[in-house]
Parts: sequence; C-alpha cells; structure tokens
Amino acid sequence: MTLQFRKAGATSYKNVATVKSSASGNLSTTVTASAAGTWRWYFAGTGTTMKVISAGDSVKLG
Repeated sequence: MTLQFRKAGATSYKNVATVKSSASGNLSTTVTASAAGTWRWYFAGTGTTMKVISAGDSVKLG
C-alpha cells in the first residue's frame, strides 16, 4: 500500500510512504504533516486483485 498526500490547492497526490500490511492485514506508519491537505491509501492492484483507493482524510494545520 502507498500512503499519498495532496497539498491543499493541488490537483494530484504524491507518494509519501510505502507500507506492508501485517499478517492480519492492518496498516500503520507515522509521518509528519507539514502542510494542510488530504491523505489517502492507494493500492495499484495486481493481476488478481483490483485497484483500491481509500476515501481521503483532510488535515488542517493551525
């Protein structure tokens, strides 16, 4: 899985981290937000598994 970030006002996401799932399928990573924007998980898919993109979570910095 790839964690992606789209800075507020931008039109495309950038890859931030690549994460492998645990044996139970959970994902976890730690990153520092340096700008407001939207985070999402992205899986490109394989020959037997379809592509999946999570709903985005918006972050505002104060």
